[in-house]
Amino acid sequence: MSQSTLSTARLELLPLSAEHKEFLYLLDSNPEVMKYIGYGKPLTADESGIVLNHLLETATSGSGLGTWAGFADGEFVGWWVLAPSQTDDTPPKLNNDRAVFGFRVAPNFWGQGFAKEASRELLKHGFQELGVREVLGDTMAINAGSRATMATCGLRHIRTFHNQYDNPPPGIEEGEVEYRITKDEWLALRK
Repeated sequence: MSQSTLSTARLELLPLSAEHKEFLYLLDSNPEVMKYIGYGKPLTADESGIVLNHLLETATSGSGLGTWAGFADGEFVGWWVLAPSQTDDTPPKLNNDRAVFGFRVAPNFWGQGFAKEASRELLKHGFQELGVREVLGDTMAINAGSRATMATCGLRHIRTFHNQYDNPPPGIEEGEVEYRITKDEWLALRK
């Protein structure tokens, strides 16, 4: 199964392709966008290319999962990912029943509900069309915007954890948080 083009009231969500490289770099090189991601610093063009390749790989399982570039009236808004998780096996295997969720939105679209709108569409697509049973997302604990988006979409905070970093980003001392929603929980919210 290949990735579908999705749409909401205001967004067209296209399967991510190499053509979107410059759009991704605009986000990856922006200090405000990257404040709570990775090491809290903008990425170089080469590092952004690595991110693009990783996001493109999310669609290679043939499950319909992947990454989408969102556009409103032809203007790039951001990207959203619903990727297969990996099992704890050695070597790890893809688990299409359990998806990892994430997104990045351009600052000029912050506070306008685009993150929530596209996120809800991806959850719907994953649960209704792709057979996903559970969706997980994580962010830095101090990332109030991402946390609010996940909570508004029905994901629940399930844990706070602390990773060790050689070069810790500012705010990481508060930890990182994981959110989750199962298909049954998602269905219950729709009643």
